[in-house]
Amino acid sequence: MKTLLDLYKSHTGKVSDKWALYLREYDRLFAPYREQAISMLEIGVQNGGSLEIWSQYFPNAQKFVGCDINPDCAKLTYADPRIAVIVGDATTPETQAQVLAQSANFDLIIEDGSHTSSDIVKAFARYFPALKSGGLF
Repeated sequence: MKTLLDLYKSHTGKVSDKWALYLREYDRLFAPYREQAISMLEIGVQNGGSLEIWSQYFPNAQKFVGCDINPDCAKLTYADPRIAVIVGDATTPETQAQVLAQSANFDLIIEDGSHTSSDIVKAFARYFPALKSGGLF
């Protein structure tokens, strides 16, 4: 089974900007979930490539929800019906409602959006209640 770094290196779809250090840690942390029917939220998807990679890494996943404030992300399309992209500020109630309409709760939540402390804290407060017991934020 390929590692996340292997999948990242061989990926040829949409662009994904993840540092190799992150990929090793994600692989370590997410390995126990790899074969499970998880739901994942990724805040900050930029060019959308990470969602394609996650769909390969988690073959039995039920749902991948990406959220990004950049309006260009509305143009992202995927052949995989498990992937949905919400365009909006993840820290607002309106966007939260759209995210939770895709999946009421998540096994894994990655906050890789604005990288500002205040947004990270707001996103944690908003989405932690949607994290399943035993999940990772």
